[in-house]
Amino acid sequence: MRLLKFETATCPKCPVVSNFLMQQDVPFETVDAKEDSKTAQSFQIMSVPTTILLDDENKEIARSTGVNPKELMQIIHTYQKGESSHV
Repeated sequence: MRLLKFETATCPKCPVVSNFLMQQDVPFETVDAKEDSKTAQSFQIMSVPTTILLDDENKEIARSTGVNPKELMQIIHTYQKGESSHV
């Protein structure tokens, strides 16, 4: 499983999501939606921050747009359950 966080350099709320994920000790990959527009388009990113959980086949399992701690916690729990099943 992988957790992707899409952001841009000028996004004022993006660091809030990054800090939240770091506080939860969850590994994630940051994708700059402007610099990597091909990847952003492939995931239909319309606004940032957007956080996406992917399964082992890179299929989307869950998505959170904006700063939404409740949605992010649901994604984190799904991620942690998936990671523990691979141990």
